[in-house]
Amino acid sequence: MKNPWMSAWLSAMNSVAGASRGRMLAEMHKAQSEMMQEWQRVWVEAWLAMWFPDMSGSRKRRK
Repeated sequence: MKNPWMSAWLSAMNSVAGASRGRMLAEMHKAQSEMMQEWQRVWVEAWLAMWFPDMSGSRKRRK
């Protein structure tokens, strides 16, 4: 014979775990997207500085 209380408890815990998992995955996706955007920005800036050193903003331009 099945235990109805155990079944109800497991069902409730499964729904809580599913909601928690969804929130966790959404936060991980957001963090990963931000990390990739930052990495791409740094990568592009490094390549531009390497190929076009005169365009870097660190030097003062002559008048």
